[in-house]
Amino acid sequence: MQFLWNFYELLSNSLILVLVVPITIPCLAGAIPGFLERRRRRELEEALPEVLESISTSIGAGLGLQQALTDISRSRQDQTGKLLSQAIERSKATSFDAALAEYAINSRSILIQRVVNLLSVAVEQDAPLGEVTNSMSVEYDRLNKLINTREQEMSGQSFLILMLMCLLLPGVMGFMFAVFGLAASGAYWGHIHNAMMPYLMASAAISVAISGRMLGRTKQALWWMPFWATVSSLLYIGLFEAIQVAMA
Repeated sequence: MQFLWNFYELLSNSLILVLVVPITIPCLAGAIPGFLERRRRRELEEALPEVLESISTSIGAGLGLQQALTDISRSRQDQTGKLLSQAIERSKATSFDAALAEYAINSRSILIQRVVNLLSVAVEQDAPLGEVTNSMSVEYDRLNKLINTREQEMSGQSFLILMLMCLLLPGVMGFMFAVFGLAASGAYWGHIHNAMMPYLMASAAISVAISGRMLGRTKQALWWMPFWATVSSLLYIGLFEAIQVAMA
């Protein structure tokens, strides 16, 4: 109970902090589904080159596109196999083309939707599916590697921005104002909180937006703004008050 009371006292130092903290939890709840959805979509996209290569091999062995996809759906136990199984089952009630289109829509991946459209066009034009799928497999494997490389490079820079602006900056400011504005020495700087808290929250929110833009996830980053703004301001005020108590 004492911890909760101390936490309440920290919040009461700033009206804007009192308003932002209740928003943080719902926003975190909104951020988690987006994170899980993106991970699921990337799993499907990373399996795409292997699926296309399997289609090319099956067609080279004399099987049709539908039979090739049926074999793949039976052999794979991941999300790709699950969605393909649903599409094959759906094709029994509708047409195979409609079921394949539904698979592309359910994947919620632009890459997979593009591949399905290309396959449909290739079938309509009587193109050699074996060569087409083999070529697509190579190209999408290269594309996935480029996407992963870019994300690895940008993730480090994005993480560094968050650490600097959301943790290091409020930590340094809280320490500096507490040490040079000790209440015990008669130079208490607590009045500066009303200006510093909005500044630190705005800095954290902007850094989250920049970080999300670097990774191409601007909309998802919006959900994390209240969380990092709260962390930044709580770190600042918590460190300030802790030093004041320790040095009293």
